[in-house]
Amino acid sequence: MLAVLESESKEVFLLALGHRLGISARFIFSEGSSDALQQARACNEMMIAIWLQVWAMKDAEGGGYPDSEFLPILLGKADAGNARPHLRNAIESALLSVGGDGDRGGE
Repeated sequence: MLAVLESESKEVFLLALGHRLGISARFIFSEGSSDALQQARACNEMMIAIWLQVWAMKDAEGGGYPDSEFLPILLGKADAGNARPHLRNAIESALLSVGGDGDRGGE
């Protein structure tokens, strides 16, 4: 994943990642599990971090998280809401959308 974040495919990857997490959040509610709200909130928090990254790419001052810290931030948000499987699925799908295997280590 870090290799993709450091490549020209970063924006496409982030947009696909956010999109997949949005689909996961919608799916979570259809499952009706006891922790659905917690998982959906985690997906929402991850999407906010992703949109911040995308926005930072457009900002002349280049804010946002350093690429090397981005996955740990997403993992922390996912773990706080018991949503790691949703993050993993979103990452794998987003990596496929940019045509790369990426580094899936650390997930």
